[in-house]
Amino acid sequence: MKKQSKRSLQIVDIAKEPLEKIPYITAATQGAGISYEWLPIYWGEMLGMPEELDAVVIASDLQGIAGHGCGETQEADHVGGSARGGQKLLGEELADTLALLLQIHLPDLNPDKMMVCLCGDLFTDPAQRGASGDPLPVWRAFRKYFGFVTGVAGNHDLLTQEGIDELSAAAGVHFFSEAGMITYGELSIAGLGGIIGRADKPNRMAEASYLESLRRLVRRRPDILLLHESPEIGAQGLPGNPVIYQELRGASVPLVCCGHIHWEEALAELADGPQLLNVDGRAYIFTAAALD
Repeated sequence: MKKQSKRSLQIVDIAKEPLEKIPYITAATQGAGISYEWLPIYWGEMLGMPEELDAVVIASDLQGIAGHGCGETQEADHVGGSARGGQKLLGEELADTLALLLQIHLPDLNPDKMMVCLCGDLFTDPAQRGASGDPLPVWRAFRKYFGFVTGVAGNHDLLTQEGIDELSAAAGVHFFSEAGMITYGELSIAGLGGIIGRADKPNRMAEASYLESLRRLVRRRPDILLLHESPEIGAQGLPGNPVIYQELRGASVPLVCCGHIHWEEALAELADGPQLLNVDGRAYIFTAAALD
């Protein structure tokens, strides 16, 4: 007999066109220099959102430096794992932009009553594709504007112990340094960062350990599950990890948010499991859907 998701949360609509696009640069593939890209920000609606929340923001894989400035200057100034000379990591720019967009497009929303969910990989070095570094400035930027910020590490996020301690001590922040679950308002949020891989490398876990952590979280039936690594859904042509997909089939989890690998169609739904929202290189603002 198939298990049915409890469906306390359900995405019912996502706008086809973004509210805004943020320009950024990143290292191109195969060492081909700088790539000039755009981060889209979409608005959507969700059923089951608690009354104490005005909106939920979800984003992942913000691997860029804000702006379409001179690539040579950007590369020269971006050293030591942090942006300088007025430059910002893409996630920092996203936080600033969201705060402005809310004032313009959604002025009735209170940022203090918004939750931000980050699914990892918030650092970049435009001189080296796939570089790892410290995403702490992005976490600080979101906490500056919004009531609650939570999320997981990607495989390229290298928070220092001091950074982890800072986030642990900060009000309105929960970073999942290890697999776990918290409650915020009326929502239970679970998080499992990193990817399946060699356990001797940062933010990677042996497959058996990762899947056991995932099973423990799924059994607790959170409202939202935050992963960095996406499942593969072969029947829908969506790439990812097939073993994660097998664990999510039949799971009583309404919504799984993930990244790490890009899906052309961001939202997928399992007939016997959760909705899955892939936020690789995208950002979403979800407000409560009106009941008929």
